[in-house]
Amino acid sequence: MSDTQRLWNDYAACWSADPADRLAALGAVAVDGVAYRDPGAEVGSLTELAAYMTGFAAAFPGHRFRIDEVLEHHDRSLARWTQLGEQGETASTGISTARHQEDGRLADITGFFLPA
Repeated sequence: MSDTQRLWNDYAACWSADPADRLAALGAVAVDGVAYRDPGAEVGSLTELAAYMTGFAAAFPGHRFRIDEVLEHHDRSLARWTQLGEQGETASTGISTARHQEDGRLADITGFFLPA
C-alpha cells in the first residue's frame, strides 16, 4: 500500500471517528488551512472541516467511507470511494481529488458524488 493510499484511508476514517478524536486524527492527514469543498459545502480550516464531518456523521449514523482506488502524481491525488451504510451496503460512491502539501498531507480537497 502506498503512503498516499494510507493517507486517504486515514482521512476516510476521520468521517466516522469519535468526535473527541476527530480533530487530532484530521490534523495528522491535513494541513491547518485545508480547503475542502463538495456540492453542499465549502470550508477553509481543520476545525471547520472537523465540524462538517461531525454534522455528516450525525446525519448518517453508522456510515463510513471505504477508499477503493488511489491515483497519484506530482503533488496531486485522486481517490475513488464508497460510502457504506450501517449494514455495509453501498449508500453512495464518489471521487475526491486533492493537492498535497510538501509533507504529504492534504491541503486542498474536492469531493464529487457519482450518480446512482
